[in-house]
Amino acid sequence: MKTIPSDNTFRWSTLTLLTILLWSFSHASLASIDPKQQSHASIQDAVRTFLLHQTTDLPQKITIEVARLDHRLRLSLCDEGLETFNPPSAKKQGKTTVGVRCAKPKPWTLYVSANIGVTGRVVAAKRDMPRGQAITLDDVELVERDLNHQLRGHFDSLDQVVGRTLKRSIRRDRVVTPNLLVVNKTIKRGEEVTILAGNGSIQVRVKGRALSNGNPGDLIKVQNLASKKKLEVRILSVGLVKAD
Repeated sequence: MKTIPSDNTFRWSTLTLLTILLWSFSHASLASIDPKQQSHASIQDAVRTFLLHQTTDLPQKITIEVARLDHRLRLSLCDEGLETFNPPSAKKQGKTTVGVRCAKPKPWTLYVSANIGVTGRVVAAKRDMPRGQAITLDDVELVERDLNHQLRGHFDSLDQVVGRTLKRSIRRDRVVTPNLLVVNKTIKRGEEVTILAGNGSIQVRVKGRALSNGNPGDLIKVQNLASKKKLEVRILSVGLVKAD
């Protein structure tokens, strides 16, 4: 006669099997932790602390993510504190690498990958705006964004964009980047400028008129208002040029 196990017997068998599996797993995990080996967690903590110290001068909000180490990695326990350092490829923003080394008893050096997230306030459009529109204070706002993704640049003050003209249309919530704006020239054609001539202690200043647009460092043509001669000069600042 075949005996059919009761529900209670099946339940106890299942619980016994689960207990054995959990016991085996826990003992296997404990066996894998060697007190003579440097724990991965201690290495990651050292990297995180190092990066927090390295980025204390940044005004923005910082988040740090340290990559997990290969589970097969085995390093001898360091008698002294772990030494962290910046390798040549280190950065203060975005993906970076931190060096970790131990001097004794068995010297080793490891390079750990990490990511430094930088969140800051940037200027973004509050509404859709067409090409050629002059930006007003009601058109833009400051929003928090990940600065690592702002590869085309950004503005962190509304004053930097208000009054500027859009070179291309912009959609709502999009970050205002320098390439979207018409470049404002420091000196515009037809403006009166001061021409600085001479070297050393002897310098002469005369009035002139710009014959083209330009920014500091650019070479432009100007006309001397007194002699009517045309000169090539270098822009120094607003209204001031120097004859080379």
